[in-house]
Amino acid sequence: MKKNQTTPAPNNGVAFVLFALLLLLCAPAHSQTDTVQTNVAALKNVYARDFYIGCLLSYAHVGFPSDPPIAGQSAVVAPNGGNLIKFHMNSMSPGNNMKPQFTVNIAASAAAYNAASPGAARDSVDAHPVVRFNGNLIAQLNWVQRQGFTFRGHTLVWHSQTPGTSFFRSGYTNGGTRLSKEKMTERLDNYIKEVIRLLHEGWPGLLTAMDVVNEAVNDNGADRTTDSEWYVTFGDNSYLMKAFELTRKWTVAYGETQIKLYYNDYNTHNTNKADGIVRICAPIFQAGYLDGIGMQDHDALSTPTAAQWIASYNKFEPICTEMSVTELDVNPGSGTPTPAILAAQANQYAMLFKCFVERSYRSGRGKIINVSKDGLNDQYAFVANASLWDNRNQCKPGFYASVNVGLNYSALDSLIAHADTLRENEYTAGSWSNFAAALASAKTAQAQNYSASLSAAEALGSAKNNLTIALAGLVKVATGVNDENGAPPKVFALSQNYPNPFNPTTQIKYAIPQSGHLSLKVYNLLGEEIATLFEGVRLAGDYAVSFDGAELASGVYLYQLKAASFVETKKLVLTK
Repeated sequence: MKKNQTTPAPNNGVAFVLFALLLLLCAPAHSQTDTVQTNVAALKNVYARDFYIGCLLSYAHVGFPSDPPIAGQSAVVAPNGGNLIKFHMNSMSPGNNMKPQFTVNIAASAAAYNAASPGAARDSVDAHPVVRFNGNLIAQLNWVQRQGFTFRGHTLVWHSQTPGTSFFRSGYTNGGTRLSKEKMTERLDNYIKEVIRLLHEGWPGLLTAMDVVNEAVNDNGADRTTDSEWYVTFGDNSYLMKAFELTRKWTVAYGETQIKLYYNDYNTHNTNKADGIVRICAPIFQAGYLDGIGMQDHDALSTPTAAQWIASYNKFEPICTEMSVTELDVNPGSGTPTPAILAAQANQYAMLFKCFVERSYRSGRGKIINVSKDGLNDQYAFVANASLWDNRNQCKPGFYASVNVGLNYSALDSLIAHADTLRENEYTAGSWSNFAAALASAKTAQAQNYSASLSAAEALGSAKNNLTIALAGLVKVATGVNDENGAPPKVFALSQNYPNPFNPTTQIKYAIPQSGHLSLKVYNLLGEEIATLFEGVRLAGDYAVSFDGAELASGVYLYQLKAASFVETKKLVLTK
């Protein structure tokens, strides 16, 4: 894990996040200082139609004191951490315990090597490292399974976080001879096999993704070379393709084909870095081994910009089937953030979540399938004060901004989709003019990029409210007339639609002898409402309304007029 070190000067926030902060400060005291707030929207529910919400964290910070004990596990250090994660999330990644430095038991491997007879037996041991899961990883996998979460594995191959130079040398000792590329490939093969085997035997079907390779590219876009034992041992970057090839082989062999294989890195918004990631990942994707790109998103108050984030997403989009945000945080650049800094942090979170949601996998708008934040809260995280929750597990302005983006974007998206189906000639000029202006503003708000100084949550919320009001204010064009003598109709009447059968439009005429409230609606044969042709107050008179069935299937439908005590229903037939 790495973070972007940029820490720009704070700028002023906007009213809604300051108001959210005021609510936090004025909230009643909890009986326990780190009690989780459950009177707020759960992030996993807000984004249920978009992507998983998860975290990258180790067991000791998320478990419950009442969890069944596992030999070798640590004590739970954050008693309410599990409650926070369970309430807001449905996915998890291990913070440390799946890294190769923790899964490869170098001491046991070396002991087995020394105990083996020289020759074929020892050569075999030299290619078969001892792989074990420690108590914390087992406890975390068990915990995730009990909660019904998904799990993202992190990580198999890393330039650092390996069991030292000894993993790349004969006999598993620093003094051993560096393995040949061929022998290291054999060791890599058996190491990956053992990890997948352990996962399959203990937690079949639990994992949805695995970070196969982590951080193989420098910020300038070049390969990591001298600082990567993998590169030094292989002599080139061919270990990347081989790691994915072998992971695919063993996930298929053990029937764990639901595990998507990822490349994961930090500073992915950096242009050169993104180009380097595309350079190494495109061939692996084309070979059929790579599924996803993981963007860590250790971010700052002003970086990345929305344009930078989107540019990298667009580069990655052609070389993967899905993407994940794997270690999200926003560094406020201050150990004691002021309200203004917290407001800027909230706006940056809002900007990022807008980028995520408008490219979400489940909605069909894009490829973001998982958004995982780094750590638990401001205390237990890679970067202090960078979380959505403070060190007492209380929601920060960034949390409220992230929630509001999800709620407002989805609502606005639905409203715009509905608004685009309406026809100007069916409404009065004045009401349509107001509606058209609100719709144009809504589309601008939805398409616009935001920043730490421009609130996405506020703009989307305002656009949603204005378009809702404009839609409610639309007035249908009325065609009411009296009879040829100038007198209103004497009785209620609902005429048979014409033409009937029809495709795709037909006209329905009706008469009302007195002014009052009425409704004219279309239903299917199950009694489900299909369309409201009019609902409101009409003056006495004769009326005609057009019904368009272009988006309906062929069949028999019902239309019903309700006015005062009058109710009449007739059939219409749509044929295509």
